[in-house]
Amino acid sequence: MSREYVLIGVEGNHDQAFISKILCKLLGFSKFDGNVSELNGIWRKFIPVYPPKTGKLYLRLDMPTILYNDRISLAIYAGEGSNLITNLKDKLSDIDCSSLFAFAIVADADKDRPDQVAEEYYQGFKEYFPDFPTTVSQSGNVIAGSPRLGIYILPDNSQQGVLDTLICDCGDLVYPEYMQRAREYINKFSEEERNKKPLKWKPFDQEKAIIATVVSVLKPGKTNQTSISDNHWIGAETSEIPVIQNLTTFFRGLLNL
Repeated sequence: MSREYVLIGVEGNHDQAFISKILCKLLGFSKFDGNVSELNGIWRKFIPVYPPKTGKLYLRLDMPTILYNDRISLAIYAGEGSNLITNLKDKLSDIDCSSLFAFAIVADADKDRPDQVAEEYYQGFKEYFPDFPTTVSQSGNVIAGSPRLGIYILPDNSQQGVLDTLICDCGDLVYPEYMQRAREYINKFSEEERNKKPLKWKPFDQEKAIIATVVSVLKPGKTNQTSISDNHWIGAETSEIPVIQNLTTFFRGLLNL
């Protein structure tokens, strides 16, 4: 059957897994099983070519996560952090953007103001979407049009931070004992240790280290991405956390659910 196409750009594979979990667990989407013969036409343009144009044999292949419901076929594309604009524009140049029902970006604020980040993505994508949002509100920003356009700046459209800032809120609810133990362990590293080699932590690396510590207990030897997909960071319990409610509301608006 014919579905409406939605493309969401994110910075990394952890974001990809997190957004996928929200859409599947809280908004009723299903995950595409990966059979190329059943892949919707527009997403065939996203199938990675190996080796890539760069010729680098060990570069991660950038196949998006494909989700669907009765009405929508949705791709979540991970664009290698700060390379998201460049890499996603390369994909957009190869498809008919007017065939999209919606296009959105979900990105980290990191150490910048959310509106600064929104402006950067507006400048990056205005060539393809002139009405792309230039600012964010508390619940993100969705512009109803054809296509619908949106941007959401993690963790909550107002604070500096990253995806792990938001995941810490989820962990405090569903894994409180593990989170406490992880914080106690990470806090044993002094400020001086964190700021010099071999550590040399960047802003928000503490939150990342806490989540990675809990993941190493929940899924020994596995990645954060695997834990986000398999464990209970996102589900009925965490759906009532304000930052998760806001993000879910954003997707409802973007997808016109």
